[in-house]
Amino acid sequence: MFSNILSGLCILLLSVGCKANVAQDTTKQGQISLQWMDFQLPFDLSHPTATWPLPAELLEISGLSLSGDGNFLLAVQDETGIVYWINKQTGSVSRNSEFWKEGDYEGIETTPEAVYVVKASGTIYQIRNIGESTQAVEKFNTLLNNTTADVEGLAYDALHKRLLLACKAPAGTEVSDIFERAVYAFYPDSKTLSETPVFRIRQSDVQAWLQAAANDPATTKIAEYFSKEKKEAFQLAPSSIAVHPITGHIYLCSSGGRLLLVLDAQGTLLHIAKLDKALLQQPEGMCFDKNGDLYLSSEGKDTAPAVLVKFVYRG
Repeated sequence: MFSNILSGLCILLLSVGCKANVAQDTTKQGQISLQWMDFQLPFDLSHPTATWPLPAELLEISGLSLSGDGNFLLAVQDETGIVYWINKQTGSVSRNSEFWKEGDYEGIETTPEAVYVVKASGTIYQIRNIGESTQAVEKFNTLLNNTTADVEGLAYDALHKRLLLACKAPAGTEVSDIFERAVYAFYPDSKTLSETPVFRIRQSDVQAWLQAAANDPATTKIAEYFSKEKKEAFQLAPSSIAVHPITGHIYLCSSGGRLLLVLDAQGTLLHIAKLDKALLQQPEGMCFDKNGDLYLSSEGKDTAPAVLVKFVYRG
């Protein structure tokens, strides 16, 4: 009987967790992963292994990736078309390479064949032989160029040989679109973007998880954030996305609310955690090391520098 109750939690109607005067999605049922109760976040988000201030040139750092050889972190910032190599032991910039003109660059990801950078507009840049004399860049416009999706995150899904693009704002024009955030896929082999999202994170999914996990004190602040009266119908604001190299889980970081969402390999909501404001004022970049360690970066502000934070994997 207990297992039947757990199975029933997979599909939950949006109910509690939002104030009555906050817009709610009544058109979709909330869905969470059946493994949500057994999942343990493999990172202690209150106790990082290391924290480094980043140099002024990365004040507006917007994206992170592991370099192809695994020895550095690659980063972009949202004003210049430059890729930076960050030393994983010191947080210092070892070198940089220009790949395009100024623009709003939001995400970076390494694949076996090339490095990719995405603009907020959804335009993708493929950089082969990055930093070498033979560096070559190819630009791809996508169907997201004509939307208000505001692409902020880029990740490589090695299992399906595709790049995942996380949108900060609604990508569609339907009324129900305001209650969800979409993840699209770009396929490097065919150089095409999926016409529809491969994953969707809905307001009703979040509320279903909050209801299922209501007895956990750690969810209190998360529930408070999503119950606040705000202009947006759904306050989730994905700023980065990454696929864990060991578990295959998909991690989404939301600058809004300073949240870390975990999806299972099928893109179903598994867990939500709160990030520490004292550590990450405005989390924007995220990537994993080959051993599963987590790196998060936060933009700087005024006299406060951008920071890079490392959390050891406890799998």
